[in-house]
Parts: sequence; C-alpha cells; structure tokens
Amino acid sequence: MRKVRPEELPAFLEAGVKVVDVRPPEKRETPLPFPAEWVPLEKIQKGEHGLPKVPLLLVCERGLLSQVAALYLEAEGYEAMSLEGGLKALTEGR
Repeated sequence: MRKVRPEELPAFLEAGVKVVDVRPPEKRETPLPFPAEWVPLEKIQKGEHGLPKVPLLLVCERGLLSQVAALYLEAEGYEAMSLEGGLKALTEGR
C-alpha cells in the first residue's frame, strides 16, 4: 500500500484520483478541503462499498483507518493509497 505525503496531494487531485473518506460518522466534523465519497471503514471491511476499480486515495483523521481500509481494498484487487498522517497532517502543515 502506498502512502501519499501531504505535499504530493495536489498532484494526485489534479490527476483525478478518486478520494474516499473512511471516517466513521462521529469523526466527520472536520470538513474535507477537496471532494470525496464517504464510505466508512466498516463497509469496506464487509465488502459493501461499491467502489469502482480505479486508483483510490483513502483519507481519515490521522491516517490509521485509511491504511487499514487500503489493505482491505488491495486484498480485493484495488489500487489503494492512504494519505500519510491523515487530515491532521494537512491542517498542521506536516
């Protein structure tokens, strides 16, 4: 699973990568600074996500849930990446 560094994010967004927000409902207070489809980790774990087989960039608050989600999706044959450090890394400038 590839980890995308925050400074790489603009290039991925410009290239049209599909962004998936895997945060649970109670953690979605922080708005995303880019468009994303919301599919909670639980649905990915159950295989109930319906995501297209395109490169996916998964995001969460700190980067941990997105890594887990990426591993599940890779096991299904997806090209899945995780935003390193999550949304916190974007807002804290890391």
